[in-house]
Amino acid sequence: MTTVHVAGPPQMGGLYQECARCSYVLQDYTGGAIMIPEDQADTGIPTFPEGWRIVISGNAAWAKAEDAELCEHETECRPTS
Repeated sequence: MTTVHVAGPPQMGGLYQECARCSYVLQDYTGGAIMIPEDQADTGIPTFPEGWRIVISGNAAWAKAEDAELCEHETECRPTS
């Protein structure tokens, strides 16, 4: 089972990003070293596109376009109240 979140705006220069709907932490580089391949050193910290749905499955995460349909094994996160 995978959960689909909505990427919020990158914070702290891209070091931190969470779900705009449920506040799930999508990435947090605030407490450790950032590993960026040498040939990509000038591109900055990679972030998920704001507003895109982000699929989380175990330790894997990837962006899914906002208009893309959910697969049968994907569920949307629930908003926090």
